[in-house]
Amino acid sequence: MKEYFKLSNGEEILIRHVKRADINGIWKNFNEVVKEGIFLPVLFTIDSQFEKQSWFDNIKKSNELCIVAENLNLQPPSNNIIGQCEITNIEWDAAMHVGNLGIIVNKNYRNMGIGKKLILSAIEESKKINKKKLVLSCFSNNRRALNLYENLGFKKIGIRRRQFLIDSTYYDELLMELFINEDFDDIKKL
Repeated sequence: MKEYFKLSNGEEILIRHVKRADINGIWKNFNEVVKEGIFLPVLFTIDSQFEKQSWFDNIKKSNELCIVAENLNLQPPSNNIIGQCEITNIEWDAAMHVGNLGIIVNKNYRNMGIGKKLILSAIEESKKINKKKLVLSCFSNNRRALNLYENLGFKKIGIRRRQFLIDSTYYDELLMELFINEDFDDIKKL
């Protein structure tokens, strides 16, 4: 799976599956979003090369997905990954048909359609690993992300009040789901 597209500023983006050479770029991007302190319930960056390698090995071993957005105008290996979307397994054996969606996009590349392309690709690819349903969670005040998820067919199913405490502020966690062959296929027809 490879999809090329151009941003309005002329930069060329490639949406594709993760490869081992992406590990440092992915974690650089992840750590930059963690440092923003507003979109992830993660307080500490991942700096250990062992942890980074273990993450990649686990994705491959567990039949999970990571789709990346690579800016072809930036120099690899650690500066060219500007977004990633993962579909990971739920921890229960009886839920192997369910994938947990997580996505981040570098702050310099938000509102350019990259997140939407990543999620659409991840949904399509998740069918190939027998996922029938996707779930996600999001801070309830992240309107931009919530609008995107709803436009792609995700439905709100619950809220966990004061789920996260970051810098002395509580945040609610909104839970959403998408049934791939029902909700998503209806959205694609629009």
